[in-house]
Amino acid sequence: MDIARDLHIPLDAEAAFQRQRELARELDLSSPTRPPRLIGAADVAYAKDGSDEAYAAVVVLERDTLRVIDRADWVGPPAFDYLPGLFALREAATLVEAFKKLSTRPDVVLIDGHGIAHPRRFGLACQLGLTFGVPTVGCAKKRLCGKAEPLGPLHGSRARVLDKGETIGYALRTQDGIKPVWVSPGNGYDHASAVDLIMSVRGEYRIPEPLRQAHNASVELRAAAVEANG
Repeated sequence: MDIARDLHIPLDAEAAFQRQRELARELDLSSPTRPPRLIGAADVAYAKDGSDEAYAAVVVLERDTLRVIDRADWVGPPAFDYLPGLFALREAATLVEAFKKLSTRPDVVLIDGHGIAHPRRFGLACQLGLTFGVPTVGCAKKRLCGKAEPLGPLHGSRARVLDKGETIGYALRTQDGIKPVWVSPGNGYDHASAVDLIMSVRGEYRIPEPLRQAHNASVELRAAAVEANG
């Protein structure tokens, strides 16, 4: 995939915060015009030995079969150091390198992280969506900000996540009686369509199947590197 746009996010924290707020106003949060056929997913694993090494993986699945048809990965130290409140910049730097090696363009990409459910309404899914000009949805394991309304115990139960009176995402129960995932639009999706997409590819686990495959791919990369290094 080709980069559609350099977002020019500075590395100075306060300047980066302001740039994120500016870019958030450019996001398209309308409903998608057609159902996706190819669904991408992206995840990053990190070295467990304290070294500064990241293992980024992107997969593309057919929506109807959930079969992986393409995969790209990248291994190396992130291009940016961690800045408090700006972890998405560090993670995006590794995923951008993996996306550039992907030969299949997905209709939408699920990101292991947040979309607009973010203090400045510009999480990792938003950044990658604008960078590559592709629709994205954030699906995170933990809430970053806001407060969820009461959530039912059965799969398909959903509850708004509110921050300062604004709906920024949904807590979504993908399986009966398990912890929810936290879903928010990144770019090119609205809230309802984002939640419906996650439910349509949820598989048999808490994490939707495309993201589970991306996670497995990143962990396999890390394991292979550990084995190669003895």
